[in-house]
Amino acid sequence: MRSVILSAGKSCFVACPGCYNYFGRTVSDTSQVLDFAAGLRDRFALEKITVGGGDPLTRPDIVPLLRGLHGLGLGIRLDTVGTAFLGTARIRFMGTGVAEHVPAAEVAAVTDLIGIPLDGSTDAVQQQFRRHSTVAGQLAVLALLDGIGADVCVNTVVHAGNSQDIAAVAELLGAYACAREWQLFQFMPIGPLGHRNRERYLISDTAFEAAVVVARQNARGQLRVAAKSASGRKHRYLLIDSAGLVWTPEQSQATSWQSEDANDRRNLIGNIGDGDILDRLADLYNSTTEATT
Repeated sequence: MRSVILSAGKSCFVACPGCYNYFGRTVSDTSQVLDFAAGLRDRFALEKITVGGGDPLTRPDIVPLLRGLHGLGLGIRLDTVGTAFLGTARIRFMGTGVAEHVPAAEVAAVTDLIGIPLDGSTDAVQQQFRRHSTVAGQLAVLALLDGIGADVCVNTVVHAGNSQDIAAVAELLGAYACAREWQLFQFMPIGPLGHRNRERYLISDTAFEAAVVVARQNARGQLRVAAKSASGRKHRYLLIDSAGLVWTPEQSQATSWQSEDANDRRNLIGNIGDGDILDRLADLYNSTTEATT
C-alpha cells in the first residue's frame, strides 16, 4: 500500500508558498478517522501512518487522535512545525486565532518519530519557503524535543533558494542528539501553491543530488541522511485531508518525473465516511498494479 498521510489539522502556523497540500475546510471526527485507519489496517495490512498538516498541532484533540492511532497498533510519524510545543501558537494560514499549548512529552509517548522542518540556516533562507518560521524557533523546538529524549527526523525541502545552504544546516543539526534522521526532499511543483509558485523553487535532479552529497559529507554523528527525489516519490502517497477527503496527486504512469507531473490536479477517491471507500481503494491499487506490470 502507498504511504498514508493524514492531514489532521486544517490550519498552519506558517505559510509555505511551495506547499503541495490541499487544505480541508473542516476537521473529521476522531472516531471516524480511527474507524478508517482500522479499516486500512485490516484490509490492506497498513502498519504505519504519517500524521501531517495543515499542522496537526492546530487540531484541538490531536493527542487523543494520536493515542487512538497508537492503540490500533500503528507506527506513527508526526510531521509538524512544532510551534505549539513551545506554548500557545498563532495560526497564520487557513484560519485565525491560536492553538493551545500541546505537551511534547505526551505526543512523544505515542509517536515513533516526530518530523520537524528546517529549510535554512538563517531566517533569510528559511523564510523563502516557510514564511513566519524562524531558525531560532525551529532550534528551540529541537532543543525541547532533545530534552525529553524524543526521536526526531529533520525535514528539509531542497529548492533553488537553499541548495547552497545545506552544509550550514548540517552544522546546526549537529547540536541535537534527538535528530536521528535528516530527510532531504526535492521540491515537487504540485498542489495549488507549489505549482503556482514553481518557478521560484524548481531544482534540477543534478543540483538536488549535489545537495544530498553535501549533506552526507557534513552530517555529524549518527545522523542518517535520506534523499527523497521527485521521481522516487511518484505514486507513493495516499492523502487524506482534514475533512476526510481521500486523494492522490495526478501523475503519469512513468516511473521517472515527467513534465506533465508538474500540475495542480488531484485524483479524488472519496471520503473516509463513504461506505465503499475501502473497495474504491482496492480498485485503485488493482488498476495501478495492472498499469505497471
